[in-house]
Amino acid sequence: MAREPRIMKIKFESPTSEFYAQVREKSSVRELMKIIKKVWGDEYMRLYHKSKEMKSDQFLSVYNIKDGSIVKVQVLAEPPDHHQHQPLNDVCTNNFKFMENNKKLNRFSILGLIHFVS
Repeated sequence: MAREPRIMKIKFESPTSEFYAQVREKSSVRELMKIIKKVWGDEYMRLYHKSKEMKSDQFLSVYNIKDGSIVKVQVLAEPPDHHQHQPLNDVCTNNFKFMENNKKLNRFSILGLIHFVS
């Protein structure tokens, strides 16, 4: 007899906002990113659990995500690959864009939202 998929409640935090979501134990990091995009509308992000950057092609179990875990979200103004190769003089511009994204998050903050991944 197949076991029912276990549902976990995870807290997502950015510097200016937070929300909760329920996900299946066997979810991938990419699925978490889709939830964040639906809630906050931001397409580019990095996720961290206990200071370790989470890769989108990995499952939550790789990062020992459990019920009640906290995932830190860093919202980016541009795709993550862009940041690795950017010239030093672009850093200030991108930091300004990052601050603007955080202001947007603050305006549209959704607390206590629960989203079920199907």
